[in-house]
Amino acid sequence: MTEPDRVFLQMWGPTREHLIASHEFYVAEAKRRLLDQFTDESMEADANAFADAWLAGKPFDPDRDDPGSDYEQSWDESIGFYQRLSDLRDNTRLSIIAGMFHEWEKQLRDWLGRELGHHGFGKHAHAAVWSVKLDELFDLFEACGWAVRTLGFFDQLSRCQLVTNVYKHGNGPSFKTLKVVAPDLVGKTDGLPAFFVSALDYSSLAVCNDDLACFAHSITAFWNELPENIFFSQVTEVPKWLDRALRKEREGRR
Repeated sequence: MTEPDRVFLQMWGPTREHLIASHEFYVAEAKRRLLDQFTDESMEADANAFADAWLAGKPFDPDRDDPGSDYEQSWDESIGFYQRLSDLRDNTRLSIIAGMFHEWEKQLRDWLGRELGHHGFGKHAHAAVWSVKLDELFDLFEACGWAVRTLGFFDQLSRCQLVTNVYKHGNGPSFKTLKVVAPDLVGKTDGLPAFFVSALDYSSLAVCNDDLACFAHSITAFWNELPENIFFSQVTEVPKWLDRALRKEREGRR
């Protein structure tokens, strides 16, 4: 009589629903409470009000000052204020994306650590789940028969990770990769010589509301498409990082 197959990883229905609901709440409320405040109309009105306040507060001597020059300067002040608001809006959007991605990653690691704990895997396996690179967790899914990297949402999820890393760290490997795989996210490069494109830095990162929506959808799709049950029989190979952790577990029991 053969031993029945056992579940290795399980995404319980209510857990899946909770993770998706929590994610969608974050996105909706972050947009409503933060990003939606930055409309073109409100930013223009605030910039004009700033220029008026600047002009009203500037001392004026009719014998020496040129009113035309003051009005021209107030216009420059309004443009500068509008640009700072625009930068703040863009940084707010990036912070929403980064917070969204980091929360998803923490929830993924937490779920995976708890699932491994159900099989008696101890502190070494749990620590490994929290310390390995995200790509190595994807390797585990691939070894379990879930070809996550081939699914439709994965490219946007990868872009989201790269954008988050660039927002957090600036120039570095993620920015170099982003310029290659998603040049549309590093500003308008059409028609620019290769030299200028190569010289772009992290400050050229350009992410819009549509990108935020695509990234958010990729996280929802990940949770939706994660198999309900992955069985031990589906595990074709134990990734090196998990194998090392399990060896430490066995050595600790001796």
